Amino acid sequence: MDIIYFLKALLKKKWLILISSMLAVVAAFMFTRNKPKLYVSSSQMATGLTYTDQIRLRDDHVGMFEIDQKFDGIITTITSPIVISLLSYNLLLHDMGGKGQPFRTLKEGQANHPLLKNADKAKVLALCQQKHDSMQMLSAYRPNERELQDILKLYGYDYESLRGGLTAGRMGRTDYIDLTYRSENPELSAYIVNRLYAEFIRYYRSQRTEQNVENVETFANLVEQKKLELDQKVEALRAYKASERVLNVDAASGSEMEQIKGFEKKLFDERANMNTLQASLENINGQLTLAGSGKTVYNTSNNADIITLRRQINDLNETYLKQGGTDEAMEAKLKSLRGQLQNKLDQLTVVTGKNVVSADELQQQKGSLLAQIKATNMNIATLESRISALRGTLGSYASKEATVGSLQQEVTMAQEDYNKLKEKLNAAIDNRTVPQDGFKQSLIGQPAIRPESSKRLIIMGLSGVSVFFLSVLAILFIEFLDNSLKSPSIFERSVDLKLISSINQTDLHKFSILEILQKREALGPGVKKQRQNTFRELLRKLRYEVEHSGKQIFLFTSTESQQGKTTLTQALAYSLSLSNRKVLIIDTNFCNNDLTVQLEAKPTLETLSIPPGQFSIDKVRDYVTRYPSEGVEVIGCKGGDYTPSEILPENHLLNYLPELAQHYDFILLEGAPLNDYTDSKELVNYVQGVIAIFSSQGTLNQTSKESIQFLHGLGDKCIGAVLNKVKEDYLEL
Repeated sequence: MDIIYFLKALLKKKWLILISSMLAVVAAFMFTRNKPKLYVSSSQMATGLTYTDQIRLRDDHVGMFEIDQKFDGIITTITSPIVISLLSYNLLLHDMGGKGQPFRTLKEGQANHPLLKNADKAKVLALCQQKHDSMQMLSAYRPNERELQDILKLYGYDYESLRGGLTAGRMGRTDYIDLTYRSENPELSAYIVNRLYAEFIRYYRSQRTEQNVENVETFANLVEQKKLELDQKVEALRAYKASERVLNVDAASGSEMEQIKGFEKKLFDERANMNTLQASLENINGQLTLAGSGKTVYNTSNNADIITLRRQINDLNETYLKQGGTDEAMEAKLKSLRGQLQNKLDQLTVVTGKNVVSADELQQQKGSLLAQIKATNMNIATLESRISALRGTLGSYASKEATVGSLQQEVTMAQEDYNKLKEKLNAAIDNRTVPQDGFKQSLIGQPAIRPESSKRLIIMGLSGVSVFFLSVLAILFIEFLDNSLKSPSIFERSVDLKLISSINQTDLHKFSILEILQKREALGPGVKKQRQNTFRELLRKLRYEVEHSGKQIFLFTSTESQQGKTTLTQALAYSLSLSNRKVLIIDTNFCNNDLTVQLEAKPTLETLSIPPGQFSIDKVRDYVTRYPSEGVEVIGCKGGDYTPSEILPENHLLNYLPELAQHYDFILLEGAPLNDYTDSKELVNYVQGVIAIFSSQGTLNQTSKESIQFLHGLGDKCIGAVLNKVKEDYLEL
């Protein structure tokens, strides 16, 4: 659907839209006509939530989200039933207690209410004062309190009535809360906004005081409990250190490591000395072997010294090179060792008689070496034992360190919990001592001079505009969801067939088809003559298409039943007869022979058989029913569950349609629906043209599309389609 179609659809229903809008305006006027005049008073209170220059007991940072939450909580408290109840008690005490000019005076019917007549005024006021002082709400389960609730409702001071006229909200992103009340009395409106602030402050600070007292007691108990837990943790740590005789695990383990390093250095030196002694012993044993064989043995004690010096020079030289060869101290030591080595080598070159060594001297040297080796082995064993013992002690320090660390962590956590609770306890004590709400009434409510505007014109205008747009949207929505072929433009977009005519919907209950076609409108004097019978004019267009099609024999069919084939066939026949055409109607709709029934025709089609060569118009006239309308004749059928090929005799009348066309100007046949029956497909072979009837109230399904495809495949034999039962509003769409 395009925009133009929707606009035309709206224009067709413009009166419905306008009338609905006018009714809405009238209804709004009626509703606002008796609206009472209301006086508005406003009061403002500062909260102090957004102030940053005030002195605070704690340096807490409050975010915008938390501030918004606090504002919501304060507004909820202001409009809560308990605060409104305190306000209602005060108002009732003011009006009934004679504290001043009553804000509301009961009407005669209300003043004579049995509730007020039977109530004890003194008890009612005493109960109201007691509830106000104790800041308690009324209970509907207690008779005296339920009676007070009814009296408050009678005065209009109950929660629902007061809450309905009250508006409380934050003023933008400022620190202020605006309190507004509307009532019929300007003094009452001002009194309520001012008294509401006072009742809220009284209730809020009372609740804060009770909460702070509870907080102090709660935190005091928690602090005492955490102090006991902290003392227990500290005592457990102290007892463990005392039992293990260690005050500082890190210091003790560090001392043990230093001892291990010292003993390992000594062990290294002893093992190096052992290697030297072993080499000297091997040398002595070799000399003893030579002496036993009778050979002369010279003193080679310098050999061992030479070996030792060479080893020292090699080790020191390797270290010297690794450090870059720039250490002057190492270089000097290397020179000294090389000098000693050269002296030892020079001594070996001089052999004198004094260098001869006896076997006894060798035995003495061997014994001395063995004693030194034994002592060195004992030193090595002692050092290894001490190192092993120290390593074992160091392993136990790791376990002790883990235990001490765990106990120390428990002490630290207990200390942190204790400090936090102590801080909260101090904060609770500070809040109890110094109130931190920061509330202050910054604007006192004043009685209004003139009533609030009723805004009647705005309400009426909005009502009319709202209903106007709602009506437009409703019509557009209905049109959008409507998938029927309701207008010629929609039909042409949806059906691939030529639309030769559109026929409007007409009421056949009051008039017959012939009466509608022959009906003439009575025109008064001076009235311009014009054709006002839409049905007749549209039928004339269809008649024109039929007369100028160049064909005489037509089959009227449809995709579905109830499309108006029977009515349209009769109407076209009558219209053709009015133009002096002779028309023969043959009812071939065996599944629904309404033509035969409505025209009271003789059901002769199934039995009519004319042998070849014996056809004459006189024989046919014996089976034809003449209609009172001049020029229209009908051949009816019995009807039944069969098709033309199944019921018609061998030499049936349809074989002689060309001969009949010589005696009639037009021959009109009605067939069964294409979607459900094959009758029309069989009858196509006997006619010259096919006209499809579609109802504007119908929709297209897949079967209908297949039937349309069949009609489209007939080519020139398919004259076109007629859109029937079109509402006059949609004829131009």
